[in-house]
Amino acid sequence: MNARRYAVASAALGLAAGLFAAAPASAAAAATPSAQGSSGDVEFSVFDNGSGIPRNSSFRLADLGRHGVPESAVKQLGAGKAPRTAGADAESHVMSGPDDLVGQWKDRDGWTVYLRRGYYDPARDRGFGLTKIEQKHNLTMKAVRATTQYPRPGAAGKQQMNGRPNTYNYFTDVLHVKCSGWWIFKTCRVDKVQAVRAGVDFGAQIPMLPKGVITAYCEGVQGRCPDWVKNAINI
Repeated sequence: MNARRYAVASAALGLAAGLFAAAPASAAAAATPSAQGSSGDVEFSVFDNGSGIPRNSSFRLADLGRHGVPESAVKQLGAGKAPRTAGADAESHVMSGPDDLVGQWKDRDGWTVYLRRGYYDPARDRGFGLTKIEQKHNLTMKAVRATTQYPRPGAAGKQQMNGRPNTYNYFTDVLHVKCSGWWIFKTCRVDKVQAVRAGVDFGAQIPMLPKGVITAYCEGVQGRCPDWVKNAINI
């Protein structure tokens, strides 16, 4: 066994040992090889955060911990269950005006990104901000934040918009994964890749801060993104 395979096997066994050690007797019994639901197929999605999730080769479910996936999600997937996801952000249910801020964070380069409530008029197909992102494109604040924090490497992931020097487009990929086998040793493979774009205006002031996120959507998709994009388990 070469050093790399030994390291991967050791990491997987270490995770397994940690799961058993952390669980009480009743929970440990449920995590044994004979546990109901510990074998079978599972599907999930992850934002590509640059950690090197293989796209063209298989990998073990236990390896997800090295790619920013919480241990609790690995345990649920190992049991053959889809991890619980929060869905739409709690802030999105708070009523406010279109220019009110509903979120802010730092992008990959440390720039502050602002997200406003916005609006969406389906009759005219006009709008901006979180309302348009949720209602037209079926994305969430978490999905937008992940797109700006984990864009593709280099200039390909963050591009200045032609003719608008203060507006940037961010590009990232969401990976849909299928796994089969037993417990955390399931064999996984990426079977779909969906590109996501987010546009952010850092120039226009409302009234003293940039307008922020204009929109975000799935490239090549008319209207609403598939649910598995916003339900990624690592955002």
